[in-house]
Amino acid sequence: MYKIDRPRYVQFLPFLVVYVIMICGCGTVDKQPPVATIKPIPESSLVLPRKEEPSILSLPSVNVAQRKWRYIVIHHSATPSGSADTFDEFHRKEKGWDRGLGYHFVIGNGNGARNGLVEAGPRWLRQVDGAHAGSVEYNQHGIGVCLVGDFEAGDPTGEQVSSLVELVKELQQVCNIPPENIIMHRHIRDTQCPGGNFPYYEVLANLPR
Repeated sequence: MYKIDRPRYVQFLPFLVVYVIMICGCGTVDKQPPVATIKPIPESSLVLPRKEEPSILSLPSVNVAQRKWRYIVIHHSATPSGSADTFDEFHRKEKGWDRGLGYHFVIGNGNGARNGLVEAGPRWLRQVDGAHAGSVEYNQHGIGVCLVGDFEAGDPTGEQVSSLVELVKELQQVCNIPPENIIMHRHIRDTQCPGGNFPYYEVLANLPR
């Protein structure tokens, strides 16, 4: 066999690699990784604390019209007080609506109805069109939910927001409504409803995706 002579510098290569590593600082065991800065969750998308009970709602059993409901449209009453009954009377007498209450659901604020109470209106019980959106499409296929209060002047109560989240979750499941179809009234009409203080993204953050 022939013996191949290697260049003399080859035998020093391992020592050269170690020296370069020491100079560059790569691979040293005492070098700590940089600390990541974690940004806080915006207040508008805070996740509500989970409740021990599976639901805070007590909704009547209804044979939901299949494939009718495609949207959930959120409103505020723009009044300091109210309930399903008072709005029903107003809509019948002042609006002249034979079917009465234009919303499918009303969520009380403690002034007129218990704080956080979800009231199902006759239109939901009968599975008929709403009169809340000012749009044929969204009246026919949108479930109207009204929170009592003026959210241009103030905020909804925590109980109202919690009840709304639970209600929307249930409606999503029953009616197969995707989160992108959960909208505010001002998304479809030239209005401020449900007010500048309504925590829309907080509600969305607490819904299933």
